[in-house]
Amino acid sequence: MKSLRYLNTILTVIAVLLTVNVWTLWSVTPGGDALSVATEARADGIANAGAQRKQIVDAVNQVKAEVGELKGMFKNGTARVRLEAGAQEK
Repeated sequence: MKSLRYLNTILTVIAVLLTVNVWTLWSVTPGGDALSVATEARADGIANAGAQRKQIVDAVNQVKAEVGELKGMFKNGTARVRLEAGAQEK
C-alpha cells in the first residue's frame, strides 16, 4: 500500500508540474504560440572587431612615433630632465 501511495504522490506532482509548464507556455507567448527552441542570433551591440584592432594599431604607432620624437629631443639636447626636491616623505 505504501508503494501505491508513493506512486500516486509522484504522479500527482508530475501532473501539476506539466500543467504549470503548459499554462506558462500559453500565457507568456502571444496567441498561445509555442516557444521556439532556436532564436535568431543578433549582434546589435557588438562593434566591428577588425576596425577596433586597426584603431589600436594606429594608436600604438602614434605613441611609438611620439616616443621616438622625445628620444631624439633627449639625444640632441633640446629636452632635458630636471629633478627638484619635493615634499619630504615620512
